[in-house]
Amino acid sequence: MYKRLFSLLVLFSFLLVVSVSAEATTRLIKADTPLLVSMEDSDSLTVLPKGTAVNILERSDTHAHVSAGEQTGYVLNEALVEPVMKTVIAETDLLDEAGSAVEFLSYGSTVSVYDLGDQATLLRVVGETPRFIKRTALADTAPVLDGETRYVKAKTNVYATPRIGPVVSNVQLGQTITVFGQTKNGYYRIRSGDTYQYVAMSATLSRPIKTAERYITKDTPLYADASGNTIVGTVKRGQRISMYGEVGNRSRVFTGGQFRFIQTNHTSTTKPAPLKTGQRYITKNAPLYNESFKQVGTLKRGSFVNIYGTHGKYTRVYTGGQYRFVTTSLTSTTKPPLYDATGKRYVKFDEVEVYQTASTSSKQVAEFNRGRLIETYGTSGHYTRVKIGTKYYFVASSYLSLNKPLPKPKVGTVFYTQLSGTPYFSSDIAYTRPAGQLARGAKLVGIRSIDADFWQVRLASGKKVYVLNPYIATTKPKAIEKSAVSVKAHYYTFKQTPFYANPYDSKPIGYLDTNRRVYPRSLHGDSYLIQDSWRPVYVKKQDIRVKQDPLLTSRGNSQTERMIAAAAKHLGTPYTWGSQSPLNGGFDCSGLIHYATNQAGKIGGRTNVSGYWQSNHFKNRRTNISTGKRGDIIFFHGTYRNGPSHIGIMLDKETFIHAGGEMLQINSIHDPQWRPHFLGYKSL
Repeated sequence: MYKRLFSLLVLFSFLLVVSVSAEATTRLIKADTPLLVSMEDSDSLTVLPKGTAVNILERSDTHAHVSAGEQTGYVLNEALVEPVMKTVIAETDLLDEAGSAVEFLSYGSTVSVYDLGDQATLLRVVGETPRFIKRTALADTAPVLDGETRYVKAKTNVYATPRIGPVVSNVQLGQTITVFGQTKNGYYRIRSGDTYQYVAMSATLSRPIKTAERYITKDTPLYADASGNTIVGTVKRGQRISMYGEVGNRSRVFTGGQFRFIQTNHTSTTKPAPLKTGQRYITKNAPLYNESFKQVGTLKRGSFVNIYGTHGKYTRVYTGGQYRFVTTSLTSTTKPPLYDATGKRYVKFDEVEVYQTASTSSKQVAEFNRGRLIETYGTSGHYTRVKIGTKYYFVASSYLSLNKPLPKPKVGTVFYTQLSGTPYFSSDIAYTRPAGQLARGAKLVGIRSIDADFWQVRLASGKKVYVLNPYIATTKPKAIEKSAVSVKAHYYTFKQTPFYANPYDSKPIGYLDTNRRVYPRSLHGDSYLIQDSWRPVYVKKQDIRVKQDPLLTSRGNSQTERMIAAAAKHLGTPYTWGSQSPLNGGFDCSGLIHYATNQAGKIGGRTNVSGYWQSNHFKNRRTNISTGKRGDIIFFHGTYRNGPSHIGIMLDKETFIHAGGEMLQINSIHDPQWRPHFLGYKSL
């Protein structure tokens, strides 16, 4: 009886304890443990194997009332494994009893597990349904993952797990994302609330990717970063700019060697119409460019245009119904003069005609005299534009020079011959052969100047003779060997070109104008010997361009071609009054015709220009200026006296070779020095 009473008291005490700590949960058996009939009875119903899951029905300080399958009984509390909280440190799955994945767990997830202390590969997860997790995927705590900025290189899916599917969202081209480490199978983690989602590593870049090109619709601030707190510059309206993704309401751009940000709503896929920013004059004929800066036209000097901002060194203008570009330096707020000044020139002769237009048939409005210094305003054909008062007029370009006309040397001036074989004469006319020749560098003393072509001089022997001006100069020539040049080539200046008293000199004594044809006699060291204003001078070889002259290229062996070749052979030799032979150092105009035609086989005696015009020596006389052809003899009148006064040989329908001016040279029949004096043509 007492024994039964004691048992009832113990049971009552257990019920009191359980009433405080009653629980219905699962625990595991730590080691093989007997399932007792009661707490005070050592009799066991069975032995529960290690790892058996039991449900806790009631619990005291020492025992737990448990159920295991169909059986219930008691086990010591110390036989039970208590759950511990662990953190997932490598993406993993919960497994069922068959080892199949039933639920995904991301990095940082927490889970309660039972650890039997035996280093088993799988740990059971707390819960009524048996679930298991890999021990290696767990730790007491997970390291804090540092964020890294990545850029999406193409629209891509975001997954709930680090594998394809299920898709929970997507990220766009150029989008900035923050990733938190990577999985072993090639995915980045991105945070989503308290957990992670996953994007393929191959879909991202470490540097922003270009996503679009857009136009700025208004002047917009340039920000240092996406926060927009610091302005570092401005992007101009209308500028086309490359975009590298968006962050919030701002777009990333690359400028100045770094990524910056602008307001996305200040951009557009279409270019805004430029805003008018003013008006400008075009200061000179200006190339007109399209958006690709390819020339598509020209804006005339003085045009007044609306402008629409700038782009680098260009200004946008609106013309012909389209926006174009001109070089900003060719625009101005003030209207330019009609023509730019192109430098001052000296008048070479007296009574130089000034014409109303670039034609000798226009009205003559004035005359300029020798030595006058005038401003020039460009050229038109064979004419140079000049200004009298507020109006522009025209003068023959061949009557102007960059150099002030030189005064005639005084009696007693010492001269030196510049060419070997310099001829001298017994009179100031070269009808006959020269009386002798002088070596290069021979010293002469001037006695009397005769016109522009001859000087009477005294030789070292005391003998008085006559020499041609283009063979002598006041500077003693340097002892430099000469080389031959091709007189049939076309030599010309390509800029304002200095000339010198001697080869290898560095101090110029004058200048030749741009695009001036010159006729070298020979090459001396670094310089060509040429003639300018009846004197020998030197120009640097490097300052002269040379090209083939098709007019001087032989076109066969006809009498006409032989005549032209005979004349061209002596290009650049001085005009020599009365001469009909190269032995005299040069020719006069009719002497050249006599020489060249006889060399070609048309034999005849020497006469003057009037004689050639009036006689039957040449045939087929005609006076229409447009009827000339290669090989014709061209005649002029009134050049220095009334009637026929000058003669030459046509190289084509517009160009002739002649001994005229100061040398044997080539000119155009439209040159105003010759056009007013045209008389007619004859043929061989």
